[in-house]
Amino acid sequence: MKFLLALWMLVAVGVAAEPLVATPAAAPVLTPVVVKGTRVNLRAKPSADAEPVGKAAEGVVLQAKSVREEWIELVPPESVELWVHRDFVKDGVVTAEKLYIRTGRSINHSVVGTMVRGEKIAVVGEQQDWLRIAPTPAASVWITRKLVEVQAPAVPEKIAVLDGTAKPLPPPVAISAVATNAGASVAVPAGAVATAATFIPEDIQNALIPLEGQGKVVQVEGVLRVIGFSFTRQPSRFRLVRLSGRSVETLCYVRGNSDQLNGLLDQLLRIQGRQYFISGADYPVLVPERISPRAAP
Repeated sequence: MKFLLALWMLVAVGVAAEPLVATPAAAPVLTPVVVKGTRVNLRAKPSADAEPVGKAAEGVVLQAKSVREEWIELVPPESVELWVHRDFVKDGVVTAEKLYIRTGRSINHSVVGTMVRGEKIAVVGEQQDWLRIAPTPAASVWITRKLVEVQAPAVPEKIAVLDGTAKPLPPPVAISAVATNAGASVAVPAGAVATAATFIPEDIQNALIPLEGQGKVVQVEGVLRVIGFSFTRQPSRFRLVRLSGRSVETLCYVRGNSDQLNGLLDQLLRIQGRQYFISGADYPVLVPERISPRAAP
């Protein structure tokens, strides 16, 4: 019996190598998104196979914690039930080293977040051994990106850089060569495939979604293609794709010098640059700083 009790505590709570103590955390930057579909599923994980934990009606405004290519991470709305085991909460404070937030009143329900000892918790109901808690940014649910519209407030003319100070955008800086995977250089037309690290095209700057990590340096590998006919305006006519048999998966838009990018079409490339998420775009926009042709696999 003691063994089963110990096993239950391990599964329901979790074990940390050292005691965890709640430390003040910066409030997450939340972005409003509007549901476009009818009764759209909210899921426990960013996967179409993940457990549905609720539904959102068309027109409902939800708060996004992060925006990805195919999924958006949300603060759970009130319609999603969040539960914790009452044995690890006392007077509205978490007493466990690690407390799982679940979508139902059993350990078979999905874990959608965790809290640590000392964190305060808002209890809104209880049933037997379980406490229902109010929506909290400590938990996350997911919605498919194609069924929501990301809302972007006005972006100021000056943007904040990593050191937290606002600086004017510098002009673009041209490069004259790109590196190959062998380390040699290949001449490219004059003009910039890459831009200065802090340069953002004006139309992208004006459409930035207010998320942490905008302008993060990333490295993406794929084949450069042009976008076919579209009824909607795209942030660039170039995209980087991953090919698998007959399927073509878009990874990102690529925003650079058109003459140079036209000379690299249908080539397998590794592009390093700054990544931005903008309103109305289905994929992130990559502003290159370095482009390396890759050998075909």
